[in-house]
Amino acid sequence: MSRKAWKIILCASLSIPLLGCSKAEKVELKAPYTCEVEIKTESDEYLGSLERDEARWTFSYTEPEEINGLVITYEGENYNVKLGDIEFTDDRDSLPDSAISTMIISALDSATLSADVKFSTSNDTVIAKGSAGEMDYEITFKDDIPKHMEIGGIEVSFKNFKLK
Repeated sequence: MSRKAWKIILCASLSIPLLGCSKAEKVELKAPYTCEVEIKTESDEYLGSLERDEARWTFSYTEPEEINGLVITYEGENYNVKLGDIEFTDDRDSLPDSAISTMIISALDSATLSADVKFSTSNDTVIAKGSAGEMDYEITFKDDIPKHMEIGGIEVSFKNFKLK
């Protein structure tokens, strides 16, 4: 076989894996919405719901039992934590970037608002890769709806997504 033929075969074989992926421009995550979340860390699992409206994020945890009823609300420059009769509000900057709910909402905001996000498509999903604070993330969207996220060693599944 000629040298030219080998080059054509080599180029074709190297480009075949690229056919399944193409570049996506962005995702549009419309608010307001609600969804259920399942969060898995190396040692724990959390269940709850996430609500987003134009100006506020609300995380409500249902499992594990020890934090059932814990509600964390982010609005503007403040956050509010409520569990039973205990409630406090503080400056959002005082909350560590490693707080699970902070990482998740920061990544969702980044994926839909930041110019520094890399998008690709595979089959019928869009994959957004970027960073939120010190954490790199990867979010899988289908029809502009988040389905799965990995950030800082944490896996998040989004289910029963509903626009309000």
